[in-house]
Amino acid sequence: MFRFKKRTFLLLATVVSCFFLTSCRYEEPAITHITNPDFFTTWVFTEEEAVCSQGSTYPSGSQEEHIELKTLINSSYEYTVNGELVQKGTFIALSEKITFSPPIFPNSIDINSTYVLTGPNLVITTTELLNSGSTETCTVKRKYSRKR
Repeated sequence: MFRFKKRTFLLLATVVSCFFLTSCRYEEPAITHITNPDFFTTWVFTEEEAVCSQGSTYPSGSQEEHIELKTLINSSYEYTVNGELVQKGTFIALSEKITFSPPIFPNSIDINSTYVLTGPNLVITTTELLNSGSTETCTVKRKYSRKR
């Protein structure tokens, strides 16, 4: 009878231990496509801020241009400069990463950009080469406001 109790105890202890080990396991939250309806609109470029790794000044010519980024519910985009379509394609927005295909920013060294949607603003941050022949990188933040 003692053996029966010992085996029962060991079996019960094993089952309880397995339960605790599996219930405490960390699982990565599922990555989902963006569903926030505020994201799908026409965005107007408002400002650019760049910090380069060796202190160079990032060449910015976009301040004089009227740039719009239209993000559509079917995960497509249109990028216009001064009313002319420059680029169109698709995008994937997962968590805080966004990937444009084809890329909007030609000097970007990573296919993924990060984005933050805060109220009426969209900020897209990329890591880019200073220029096409350079090895110096810059972190470029582009701010867009919702078109009124």
